[in-house]
Amino acid sequence: MKTKIAILVLMLGTFSMSLHAERLSDEDRATLEQHALEKINDFISYLPEIAAKSNKSYEEKQLAQKYIAKTLELFIGEGNDYEYIDAAGNRRMHPAVTMQTTSRGFANPPQPMKRYLQRLMALPYQTVEVDTCQAVRIHSHLRETGDGWYVGSASFLQVFRATRDGRLVVNDKDLKIVTIYVKRIHIPETGEDIWVVYLGDMRVRSSWK
Repeated sequence: MKTKIAILVLMLGTFSMSLHAERLSDEDRATLEQHALEKINDFISYLPEIAAKSNKSYEEKQLAQKYIAKTLELFIGEGNDYEYIDAAGNRRMHPAVTMQTTSRGFANPPQPMKRYLQRLMALPYQTVEVDTCQAVRIHSHLRETGDGWYVGSASFLQVFRATRDGRLVVNDKDLKIVTIYVKRIHIPETGEDIWVVYLGDMRVRSSWK
C-alpha cells in the first residue's frame, strides 16, 4: 500500500511593504523577501522528513522528532506561547502558533503547530511523499505592532492528496494564509542591522473540491 501526498505551493502577488516611520530600501525589501521565502520553503521541505511513513523504526522516529524541532524553530515562539506588547504598551502572552487543515473540502478548527506535526508523523499510511513547486512569490503589507516587530502575510495554494490500496482517498486543495513576523536587530559588535523573520499562524482562506 502506497500513499502519495502532494503539496503544491504557489505564492501569489508581490512583496510590497509599508513600515510607517521608516522606509525600506530596495536592498532591505529584497533581503526580507528572500528570508521569508527560505522560511516557507524550509517548512515545506521538512514535512516529508516528518511524515515519511507510519510504521517507523526507532531511529526513524528519532530523526522525525529532530525535524519537528527544526520546523518549530521557523515559527515565532517555537511552538510555545510567546510574549508581545499590545498597542497600549502592555505585555501580554500570545497563544502558540496554529495550523489549519481541511478534510474533504471543509476547514477543520486550527490546532497548535506542535500537535499538527506530531499527528503528521503518525499518519496511517505506509509511505508518504511531499512534492513542492518552488515557483514562489510573496505578497504582503507589513504593519508595526508597537514592540519593534512588523507583521505581514503570504498566500499559498496547497494540494493535499492521499491514496490507500491504490485509491485516492484525500484530494484537498486549500488557499492558505501564513503570518510573517519581521524585526530589525542591531548588532553592536559589527554596527550592522539585520532582519529576523519568523512564520506565524497558517490558516485556510478558501478551499476547492
